[in-house]
Amino acid sequence: MPQVALNLPYIVMTPQLSAYRRACLLTLRLAALFAVIAGPLSGQVDKTPDFAPFLLDKRVEREDYNFRFGPVLVDVIGTFGIEYNDNINTSEVNSIDDFILQPGISFGLKWQINEGNELDMNVGVEYWHYVDHSELNDLSNQLALTPNTELSYRVLLGEVIFRVYDRLQYSFDSADSVSVDDKGEVIDNDPVAFTRFQNVFGIQSEWYIGENVFSAQLSRTDVWSPESEFEYIDREEYKAALNIERDLAANLTVGVGTSYTTIDYDQEINNDGSVFSIGPYFDWKITELISLYAGLAWNEMDYDTGGFSDTIGDTKGHGNDDQPSDLSWMVRLSHTANDVFNHQLEWYRVINGGSTSNYNEIDGIRYTAAYNITPRIRLDGAVGYEENDSSGGLINDDFDRWIYGLSTELVLGPRLTAEVGYRYIDKTSDAEFQSYEQNQIRILFKYDF
Repeated sequence: MPQVALNLPYIVMTPQLSAYRRACLLTLRLAALFAVIAGPLSGQVDKTPDFAPFLLDKRVEREDYNFRFGPVLVDVIGTFGIEYNDNINTSEVNSIDDFILQPGISFGLKWQINEGNELDMNVGVEYWHYVDHSELNDLSNQLALTPNTELSYRVLLGEVIFRVYDRLQYSFDSADSVSVDDKGEVIDNDPVAFTRFQNVFGIQSEWYIGENVFSAQLSRTDVWSPESEFEYIDREEYKAALNIERDLAANLTVGVGTSYTTIDYDQEINNDGSVFSIGPYFDWKITELISLYAGLAWNEMDYDTGGFSDTIGDTKGHGNDDQPSDLSWMVRLSHTANDVFNHQLEWYRVINGGSTSNYNEIDGIRYTAAYNITPRIRLDGAVGYEENDSSGGLINDDFDRWIYGLSTELVLGPRLTAEVGYRYIDKTSDAEFQSYEQNQIRILFKYDF
């Protein structure tokens, strides 16, 4: 069974959102003083998206810790990457290529207060220095908080585990974005950087009733950009989710999940809306070497009308008035061939909210594999294809996308590893200036103190 936990927010939910966002920006700058991490450019490419909104946020966990100070465990990992990217701004016509230096440190802390209380803190920050294009060396385009930046507090009350958590991320990639003026008109289809924050504050619980495990989550997600041309994405999302699981056998777990999410945009460019989702899933270990996970969800979406991204008469809007109700799914087949080779195949459909549209419906398939050539050398590879159907909106970004990745990890010493990775993305879009090709090569050194 997956463990569910709770975390106390290190940034308290404030009644004034503007002050809250300023506090998060200050947190980003302070974090740069003591924690930086550069995530490896892996053959696994990016994680496949969740097929259903009722899936709960996963707790950030670390493999091990370096130091102990009484009841407190501390983990520090330093990294240094050198990357070449031939299309940093994911542009169709004006691509920027450069070498990027990426030093970093990841910091983790675990405090086992007593048998029923535990505090976890994880901070990760990426810092990028552009070698040739010094005009890109601005803090807003160099410093990113990674998705594993989280403060989490877990407490056991009777038979129930509670977790309160706050997770903050800042990113600046330019993919799938446009610049918009205060009237809702697209002024740049090809921005160099798309700067945005995302903060998730949530409460989770897990409790046992007989042989059933009940897991629940209440959360608020804030998404916003510090740049005026991207303020059309500023929004708050509230989610309530419930999952019920049961082990039918030692090798078979079945469950059902449901959730309800509301989306409220600050500006009247995109439409507010809500999403109801419900469906079953199972995790089956067919043999000692073969596992199958499958999930299916029915999604009912209800969006308001009147935002600038709608079609209203002949003078306003871009065409974004669909009210979809459809299935989404994930099928994942994993196979461990032997002691040195394992692989998996994933087939999925995801329906999620879009930054430039009401929703995006993504159908995808992905194959990944890992081969341990020697005890010190591992080879990872991935190939994936995705097809997106947009509801319309500001740019109507219907696209096909191929993603390839290959990397090798070398163990250079007890605490030092190196990774050499290559990734290629080929996106073909119906929207103007949204098609692009991108090649990335990175050498990453990691030292676990």
